[in-house]
Amino acid sequence: MSKDSLEKTFTKNQVKTVGTYLLDLLKENGVDHIFGIPGDYILRFDKRIEEHSIEFINATRENTAGYMADAYARMRGLGAACVTYGVGINIVNAIAQCYVESSPVIFISGAPGLDEKKFHLHHLIHKSTFEGRDLTQYQLFKQITIDQAILNDPRTASQQIKRVLSACLYHKKPVYLELPRSIIDQPILESNLLEAYSPPKVSREALAEAILETKALLSKAKRPVIWAGHEISRHNLQAYLLKMAETLNIPIFSSLLGKGSIDERHPLFSGVYQGHLSSDGVREDFDNADLVLVLGVLPTDIDTGLFTANIKKSGSPLIAQENSLAIGHHNYPGLDLSSFVKALAHEDFPKTYPNGSKKSFIQSQAFQPKNARLTIDRVLQALGNKLKDEHILIVDIGDAFFASKDLIVSEKGYLASAYFATMGFAVPGAIGSQIAEKEKRAVVLVGDGAFQMTGTELSTALRYDLDPIVIVLNNHGYGTERPILEGGYNDILNWNYSKLTEVLGGGVGIKTTTELEFKEAIDKAFEKRGTLFLIEADLPKNDTSSALKKLGSLAKK
Repeated sequence: MSKDSLEKTFTKNQVKTVGTYLLDLLKENGVDHIFGIPGDYILRFDKRIEEHSIEFINATRENTAGYMADAYARMRGLGAACVTYGVGINIVNAIAQCYVESSPVIFISGAPGLDEKKFHLHHLIHKSTFEGRDLTQYQLFKQITIDQAILNDPRTASQQIKRVLSACLYHKKPVYLELPRSIIDQPILESNLLEAYSPPKVSREALAEAILETKALLSKAKRPVIWAGHEISRHNLQAYLLKMAETLNIPIFSSLLGKGSIDERHPLFSGVYQGHLSSDGVREDFDNADLVLVLGVLPTDIDTGLFTANIKKSGSPLIAQENSLAIGHHNYPGLDLSSFVKALAHEDFPKTYPNGSKKSFIQSQAFQPKNARLTIDRVLQALGNKLKDEHILIVDIGDAFFASKDLIVSEKGYLASAYFATMGFAVPGAIGSQIAEKEKRAVVLVGDGAFQMTGTELSTALRYDLDPIVIVLNNHGYGTERPILEGGYNDILNWNYSKLTEVLGGGVGIKTTTELEFKEAIDKAFEKRGTLFLIEADLPKNDTSSALKKLGSLAKK
């Protein structure tokens, strides 16, 4: 079919263009914002966004646009980012994080027109000057996305978009869509030339057998506990998990990657379990269990406390992950976490358990500031009573990440790069999370090293009238690396952080060096909504938290 006849067919049927079809489908699935950077290969699509009800959010760098989309997805269930071809590869770190931490983001890359790649166009990477063959982004992002498509034919574009979006939503992982600029305004035709995406089917017999085996384990246990991971929140299983736990009256511990999966003020929440890196009371409570139901936990070195997690109790451990279930030595391949947890939530159990939760991790004493030098431990103690349901605590990788695990947060009230451990996520993550949840307010803990990577995204926060509270933990360099191997490479230039608000033209900047100054600053910040606060907590160069000291001691064994 010729291009002219194809367009006549589309016009007759009043079918949308490829770009509009994609935007409409994103809107139908809860995407109200797309994060990105304009560039010539994506400009036409950016214009279509501007004409659409979806709002385009300009970041200052491609990778921070990816972090914003990631945080947005963790709050909303789906996020989207779009950048140009070639140089837009800068977003790769953010997409890799989405992949390993199961964040459903649609990454849309602009591209040269269908007939343009044979030329030596800017932004393209040619394998050879003589071959003129482009080393495609498709191959790169295929390694870190769950599905991919190059939208090079309007007759198959709708099916490709639907397939890729379905895979993103089912697996809760990022996908890649390449959008040549010559195809954006081509009319789209619904067709059946390609197979639709089909999620794996669950065996009812296997599910029924797994439920019976689980109930048998529970009937023998005296002190069972649940260890819940990030997949619980990614797959929206919080209500089902709580229903099961409440029916049985058994404690729920979370992994660090899964922190914030449920409201930590719930009576059955018992703390963040991280093996030997757990708080003493949490570890004792967990270790007293005789059966562990591991639900949605990714057993990383961080989540298991350098692989010291104790889940092999007298009862066979039950380990359920996204697409697998193991009860002792009995494996149920293909039995997904969602089906299993939902089925358990609707079961009647033969007994309940009297132990409940001891909540031994909660520090009840109020923070009493002294006119003393500020330390990281005292910063965390000061924040302990400040966090409410309206707050989202976003922690960058570093000392604050390990030290913040016992702060009490609400459901979806904690975001961090808790597995990929990339620096620079927190500030752009605050922007993405607040845009996703307008009534919430982000509270950021970020080291000076990480802040220097992406902290200038505060200009984007000001542009969109956001009011995060950003606390820069200034220990004058890469404090997490110093205990591992000290050297001049751990030092960075000391910025005048509190003056950055003057450079950006908005917000309030405050420098604090004592406990009294810090307490006064956070009191002012938490009381005043609608204003961005940048608070520098100036710390001794070699100050480390109790949590980081524990990690260092464990690593040396």
